[in-house]
Amino acid sequence: RKRRNLKMVKNELINAIAERVDGAKKGDIAVILDTFAEVITDTLKADATESVPVGKLGKFKVKEVPERTGKIMLGERAGETYVTPAHQEITFKMSKSAKQL
Repeated sequence: RKRRNLKMVKNELINAIAERVDGAKKGDIAVILDTFAEVITDTLKADATESVPVGKLGKFKVKEVPERTGKIMLGERAGETYVTPAHQEITFKMSKSAKQL
């Protein structure tokens, strides 16, 4: 089957992991990936100063995003301004060694 886009989808990631780990069941890998995402999110929600390392790839951490204002450019509301409030976002910072392929 030919891939229509160049993005790896979750099933392809699960298959790739299953091929490299002897005896791994695809269902178990899917549960592990979902749990991994939950642990990262829960850890950072509990403590925004924490960072969560991911092997040699890098680490997840919380970024403070300041309040921003903008202007609607299209549609019936063109010209109106809006405010995006200050908030926190989870970001991933790649390690220097992982950046180089």
